[in-house]
Amino acid sequence: MTGAAVAEGSARILVPKGVFFNSEMRLCRDFSVLALKAALAGKKVRAVDATAGTGVRGIRYSKEAGGAVGELFLVDVNRRAAAATRRNLKLNGVKGKVANNAFQRFACSDAARKGFGFIELDPFGSPVPFLHDAARLSRDGTILSVTATDAAVLCGAHPKACLKNYQAKPLNACCCHEVGARILLGKIARTASEFNFGIAPLFTLSHKHYFKAFVALSEGAERAVESVRELGFVAHCSKCLETVYRKGVANALPQKCAACGESPEYAGPLWLGRIQDGALLAKILSIDRGRDKGVEKTASALLAEARLPPLYFELHLMAKRLSVGAVKPESVCRMLERKGFACAGTHFRHNSVKTDAPKSEVENAVAKLAAKGRRAKRARRL
Repeated sequence: MTGAAVAEGSARILVPKGVFFNSEMRLCRDFSVLALKAALAGKKVRAVDATAGTGVRGIRYSKEAGGAVGELFLVDVNRRAAAATRRNLKLNGVKGKVANNAFQRFACSDAARKGFGFIELDPFGSPVPFLHDAARLSRDGTILSVTATDAAVLCGAHPKACLKNYQAKPLNACCCHEVGARILLGKIARTASEFNFGIAPLFTLSHKHYFKAFVALSEGAERAVESVRELGFVAHCSKCLETVYRKGVANALPQKCAACGESPEYAGPLWLGRIQDGALLAKILSIDRGRDKGVEKTASALLAEARLPPLYFELHLMAKRLSVGAVKPESVCRMLERKGFACAGTHFRHNSVKTDAPKSEVENAVAKLAAKGRRAKRARRL
């Protein structure tokens, strides 16, 4: 078998014609390897990649995650992909068992009966068709690594598809990327609860065309109930940008915007609990420490967001509504922090901030900074 040679991390793989390999997912794979290493901290688990492709993820996990991967299974329904995975395992000196099968059928095999401590779901499109079997093969403490490349669906461009796949209404407006990530987590939580698992998100990433979530499962009916109680709905007013969220049923949300009286747009059900684990992200930074600027930048951004409440303020929309010029997120955060509020930028959207300050305080900061900018501009002209 021949194909293009690719070097990524410590892996060297061949990508033959007809086998999918997405080079734009390198940051996701880099980050996932470090997250697994940080999360397991020397513990060794059975691992399975449900859609192995070239086998690059499984190979990198095995070689770079600090010995976290014990018995490794790589599954792909594509015959060429399974053959490429076998070849790439041999090229990299990695032991692994390859199954040329659909993951749903593999999940019923003797090899899968013991379950897994780490399950990788990185399909093309939605991960939903794989979640049921992934939850069934999970055990207490299992980590699910879930990729969704149907970001347009989760972000509201195709609401019917989102309703069909995730049984949730998306928000094609402000905060759509975080709402999309939380819809994905909500679906994972609901599926896990059917098997008596609660979830604890370790990190949640939105990048380019995909979402990535690392989620730890904990067994027990009470844990499952606790997770389901983290689900809720969001209401967003497109006129005044007022956004509220509440856990529980949709009718707990206001039917009219409290600020302007308009009817808001709803999204959900979705996950309203924390989506980043600050301790894990700090550990990733300590492991990586300057070796990969992309990973360091991403982990730092996620860590800054970890302590802040759900959703964010899109400053360009706020400035447009206030009829003022653009302002920098860093300047808004400094002004809010001087008033005692917590604030940070967000990886979900450029020129946006996450904060525990109310919208009125953010608007005041935007207006004052814009006015200051106008005065400075006039002074330069004189």
